[in-house]
Amino acid sequence: MNKATLYAVTLTMVAMTAACEPPRPEFALPEGDPEKGQQLFVSYSCTSCHTVRDLDLPEPEIEGPVKVSLGGRVSKLKSYPELVTSVINPSHQLVKRRRAEEVSQDGESLMTVYNDVMTVTELTHIVAFLESRYQEFERPKVRYTIHSD
Repeated sequence: MNKATLYAVTLTMVAMTAACEPPRPEFALPEGDPEKGQQLFVSYSCTSCHTVRDLDLPEPEIEGPVKVSLGGRVSKLKSYPELVTSVINPSHQLVKRRRAEEVSQDGESLMTVYNDVMTVTELTHIVAFLESRYQEFERPKVRYTIHSD
């Protein structure tokens, strides 16, 4: 076996071995407590701009510029990394169902950035709370009737 063939076989074996290993998460945070997360959600005044479906939360002292509803029945759950990103980088993806001026100024989210205030533990609690408020459901499949002439 020449060097080129040996090299190709080695690369193939490495690729096959790598494909058999389960994917590693990009990051892993500790488990959060949804009850503590709900308390933090209120104490950080998230209710100024956010409602949570099917949950009565205390009214905010100051109303925000827009109400964005979170939680409820959805056809695709937000992933843990998506929820974390939404909290720590609110400008990453702005609400599409609203006019830009309602949710952003100069392309930046109007949501307060809590990165210098909130601890990682508090973040994990809030994300656990948000995760617990979503319920996935399967959209009914559309069945079309085929008509023949």
